[in-house]
Amino acid sequence: MHRSLLRTKLAESRSKVTNRVTQRAKSLVPIQVDSPHNCIVCGRKMRSWRGGGGDGRVCSPNCARKWADS
Repeated sequence: MHRSLLRTKLAESRSKVTNRVTQRAKSLVPIQVDSPHNCIVCGRKMRSWRGGGGDGRVCSPNCARKWADS
C-alpha cells in the first residue's frame, strides 16, 4: 500500500473515534431545564411539588422512556 493511503486511513479512523467520543460526552451532559416544574424531555409545565431537588422530572412514561433511551 502507498504511504499516503495509510495516512488517509489513519486520519479517518482518528476522526471517527473523535466524533464518537464527542457524541458520547454530549449525551452524558444533563439536560438543562428552564424551570424545575417542567418536564425535562418535552418541556411541558407540571405542578410544583415539595420533593427534594433532583435533576428533573418527566411528565409521562413515554417521556421517561425517551429520556432513558437518550
